[in-house]
Amino acid sequence: MGDVKDFIDDESSHERTLAEIMNWEYVTEQKKGSCWDFTSPDGSKIEAKFDWDSIKTGNHYLETSQTSDGGKTWVPSGFSLSANEADYWVVINNEWLRIFSIETLKDLVRSHRSEFKITRTKAGVNFNRPGQLSQAYLIPFTIIDDYCLLKIKSPIQRDPS
Repeated sequence: MGDVKDFIDDESSHERTLAEIMNWEYVTEQKKGSCWDFTSPDGSKIEAKFDWDSIKTGNHYLETSQTSDGGKTWVPSGFSLSANEADYWVVINNEWLRIFSIETLKDLVRSHRSEFKITRTKAGVNFNRPGQLSQAYLIPFTIIDDYCLLKIKSPIQRDPS
């Protein structure tokens, strides 16, 4: 992967493939702050997170906010936005595809928030510009898997290089 455009194109390709496999409509023309990536045939709104590094960490990075000024100002992002708009949250890596109800994840975060580590991305991750970071709860799969609606072998593989 060479630059930010290659990264975005690669992730978009994965999203389009997932839409085709799952028979979901891919939401095109997404902009910063979009709250879902797909619409199912029944009209449900679905946000998907390709959490490739979760295989190494054993945790889902449930993003809640981001900053572009090195942490002086944080704005809602990721789950914080989707929690009020989407119906389902999908976590996918090279091993598993997991589907969660947004309401179930909201309840999980509310009831276990103090047990989860809060972390931030490191500079330069996914081609972030200097000062551009995100913050998230690290939720162990040993906990979050108990809240899955569906867990299946991943239909999408990312080249690790």
